[in-house]
Amino acid sequence: MNKFVFGFVAALIVLPIGGIAYFALGFSPIRADAKPSALETALLRSAVRASVRRSAAGVPSPPAANDDDVVAGGKLYVLGCQGCHGELGGAYQEDTDLYPAPPQLPHAGTQYSEPELYWIVKHGVRMTGMSAYGPFYSEKELWSLAAFLHRIDKLSPGMIEKIRAKKAR
Repeated sequence: MNKFVFGFVAALIVLPIGGIAYFALGFSPIRADAKPSALETALLRSAVRASVRRSAAGVPSPPAANDDDVVAGGKLYVLGCQGCHGELGGAYQEDTDLYPAPPQLPHAGTQYSEPELYWIVKHGVRMTGMSAYGPFYSEKELWSLAAFLHRIDKLSPGMIEKIRAKKAR
């Protein structure tokens, strides 16, 4: 029993020290032109998801979105988001040169709730290329974009046409 406890305690000490040494001594691959390991990808996705869930927990429920709000959010998406996240109504084209690859939202949708989407757009996600847009969008715009993103993979062709239509001047 003493050997078991000693082994357990030793593992609790050696494993974290070994992990820290692995990163501190530069053994972790950082090449941008190499595919990241499955472990790195899984850890990053899990960390982002957990952090967004925790951070957005205090965000109040979104105002009820109508079709006009979704169209307004869609127009913001077309102007500022589709370059990275996929063209609305376009073919699927994932940019594998970026890590982590931005989700192609028109095709994959999203796992996040509207408050979580609001939080992500407002604050961004560090070290992913997702910038913080809170300083540039009003609260109403942030919520309409969140409402749009929450429905992005379920839009009717008519709704997509309304979003893509240019305003007459």
